[in-house]
Amino acid sequence: MTRVSENSSTASLQYALNKTKAKVEDLQLKGSTLKAITRPSDNPVSNVEAMALTSSTNDNLQYLKNADFALLNLSVSEKSVEELTDIIVKAKEIAIAQSSDFFNADVRKNVANEVQQLYNQALAIANKKVGIKHIFSGTSTLTVPFDGNGNYKGDKGHISLEVSRNFFVPINLTGEEVFYNTTDTVKAENPLEKFDQFKDAPSVKLNRDLASVESEGAKVEGAEGTEDGFKSRDNIFSQLQALTSALENNDPQMIQGLLEKFDNTVSRLVTLRTRIGSITNSVESSKNNLSNENIEHASRRSALVDADVTELFSDINKQQAILKTTYQASQGLMNQSLMDFLRR
Repeated sequence: MTRVSENSSTASLQYALNKTKAKVEDLQLKGSTLKAITRPSDNPVSNVEAMALTSSTNDNLQYLKNADFALLNLSVSEKSVEELTDIIVKAKEIAIAQSSDFFNADVRKNVANEVQQLYNQALAIANKKVGIKHIFSGTSTLTVPFDGNGNYKGDKGHISLEVSRNFFVPINLTGEEVFYNTTDTVKAENPLEKFDQFKDAPSVKLNRDLASVESEGAKVEGAEGTEDGFKSRDNIFSQLQALTSALENNDPQMIQGLLEKFDNTVSRLVTLRTRIGSITNSVESSKNNLSNENIEHASRRSALVDADVTELFSDINKQQAILKTTYQASQGLMNQSLMDFLRR
């Protein structure tokens, strides 16, 4: 007959208690976090997949922030172009009305003040900011894009943001794209200023196509190929300046000549608004895809790491009952004489 020593009984009891208490502790920890995985060793494969899903979700959250910032800039740019279009349309309406012989010089001089205010409004739009950054300065966002004369001080750069994995979109338009009808960096100058410089010279030959990029404007005869000539530029500021000067000088023919330029500018601004709208649609579509992807990630991660609450608390009650039974069973294994001695 095998003899069971007191040390063997105590060791067995201690092992059973420790094992049961470890299970209860693990289940209580899972109950407090409601997670089926409390350490990587619980399920290495599911843990790796859950970590990958968490990383992808965090990336998507940053992409969503980028998309929101992109939409803000695109919205401000589109609104600015819309306001600028309204200004040009208003200037065109004034030009149509004042190009007839119905109005006299005094009326046109008074209307010139209204056109000057349109110029100031266009300049304010050109220097609009989002926060501390100018929206029409290219990448030089801290630089004021236009001075009081309409000269462009920014650059030709576009700012791009990643709104989805490997999907970058431009979030700005440069001042050249919006306010100039040429891709070259040019200065917005009043064509009539050149007229004033040469009006007393008998050899001056005037050209009324003042706002044309292709036109050489007013040029001194015999000055071709020299620095004595100049080129006028087709841009919003020069058009408004030319209209103001034409009204002040009571020149209906020059006013009428600007109508086509206003039409071209409106058409170009409408094209820019269409471009902004297409980019906005792409960003919004990307946002929707990211949101749906995050929902799928959350669902899959929950299936991997979240505990079944009903099963979990059922196991906790079961292990607590086992622990209680173990304590009760251990009482019969202890030395009764020692217990009697301790009771005395």
